[in-house]
Amino acid sequence: MYKLLIVEDVPLERKALRKIIQRQYFNINILEDAKNGIEAIEKAKLYRPDIILMDIRIPEISGLEAQKRIVKIVPNVKTIILTAYSEFDYAQEAIKNGVADYLLKPVRPEDLVKAIDLAIVSLTKAISVVGTGQSSAIVERDILKGVLNYIERHYCSEIKLNAVAEFAHLNPQYFSRYFKKEMGITFTNYVMKLRVEKAKRLLADTNYPIYRIAAELGFSDPTYFNKVFLKYEKQPPYKYKQTISK
Repeated sequence: MYKLLIVEDVPLERKALRKIIQRQYFNINILEDAKNGIEAIEKAKLYRPDIILMDIRIPEISGLEAQKRIVKIVPNVKTIILTAYSEFDYAQEAIKNGVADYLLKPVRPEDLVKAIDLAIVSLTKAISVVGTGQSSAIVERDILKGVLNYIERHYCSEIKLNAVAEFAHLNPQYFSRYFKKEMGITFTNYVMKLRVEKAKRLLADTNYPIYRIAAELGFSDPTYFNKVFLKYEKQPPYKYKQTISK
């Protein structure tokens, strides 16, 4: 379970960030929010968060100054700075002070999720085998869990192996071999089988036409969707729907 601290002085924005994270992650414990820079430092000392969402323009001391002090307390923390466009130069300065990423406000949910995903992968890879007593195999399994969660959220889009390997900070060739070794199936086949399983659920639970199901699962061509479904289920989608309807 990862610990995340939100540092933001606007209540509505804190609530919005919290909702996005709670909706997307089961493995993140959101700590009590900090409303200013001083509170951020105090809560960092007390809770030692793994990830911080830090607004730059907060009362008492700025987010950048708070970050400078926090990183001395929690060196491995992954801080994601939230900044308005007019503060872009400050965001660039933040990168020099150990900030993992920065997002322009208003923050889009998909950008926030991507930044947190990358922070989690970075945290997982940075685990010290000696310091934690964890084996490298456990670290790799944690990375795989993160990858599978990423695929689950993006299977409806045109998801490519290279993009997922980049997300996991792994060489594409190594990632391809590792994924097949661990899952017993190639990356491409895993994604296609996942789409087919989602299609079966839609065929069973809705009256959507085939072309709509294909579109919702990221297939631009219904004919190709039919071929993929036939390959994995040995029958076309309409036959499958007829079978389960009986």
